[in-house]
Amino acid sequence: MQKTNNYIILLIACLLCSVNSAFADYPIGKKRTAITGTFNYFYSSKYFNDQGKLISNAPGDYFQASSYSLNISHGLSRRVDLSVTIPFASQTLVNGNNSETKSGVTDVNLGLSVHFPSIDYKRYFTIRGSVGIPAYQNNQTPYLGYASKSVMLGANYSFTPYKNGFAIVEFIYSRFLDAQDGPNQYRAVITMGKMYNKHTSVTASLSHQVSQSVNTAFNPNLQLNKNFNAATFNLSVGRKLNRMITPTIQAYYTLLGKNAGLGLGANIFVTVRLP
Repeated sequence: MQKTNNYIILLIACLLCSVNSAFADYPIGKKRTAITGTFNYFYSSKYFNDQGKLISNAPGDYFQASSYSLNISHGLSRRVDLSVTIPFASQTLVNGNNSETKSGVTDVNLGLSVHFPSIDYKRYFTIRGSVGIPAYQNNQTPYLGYASKSVMLGANYSFTPYKNGFAIVEFIYSRFLDAQDGPNQYRAVITMGKMYNKHTSVTASLSHQVSQSVNTAFNPNLQLNKNFNAATFNLSVGRKLNRMITPTIQAYYTLLGKNAGLGLGANIFVTVRLP
């Protein structure tokens, strides 16, 4: 039973990993390592204005981003894990007669997670802290992000509410430090999933992010907006190939928001758990 529940927690984490988002943690295991490679595609040709009304861009205008990331997590002990994430992004902004593309390493993240499992290993409470360091400068548009150092604090609670099922409730706070207008960001995620045939899992999650800043201007380069909110629905399917490798496909869609792009995208990521 303990082995099965540990696998559930591992698969949960694999299903929730995505670029530019926090994910629910799981205990890696003392002196063990998990490596996750991710590809993410994002496209937006519509946006929600400051009243929440959906507006279409001018014909031919769009924002598109493709990104890759490598996450390496290592268990310092049975309850403490260290992780580093290195992302690379390529984005294109078409606005009127102007078309711009830029690529590069974005915000490198270094984090520490502390886990508190229940006695039967059916429930986990995790606290996570991390720092983000930009590996780029905003000296050529389209900018890859805020170009600001950041700190993040998060907590999640994972449990098994029904047979072969799992659920996670997660809250994250992020603060960008290098500019007076921040922003401060708050994110809440609720995830429900079910395992099939001990190898396949289907997961659905609903997330809502609020970003607060005195800078309320809307930028068609969606990575740069500081004052917005958006709710996103995610659907994932993961398949355990063997004891070490688990690939996952995820699709997501922006349901509603303010000062936010209507995003449609997909993730493909593979987690390799080293012995």
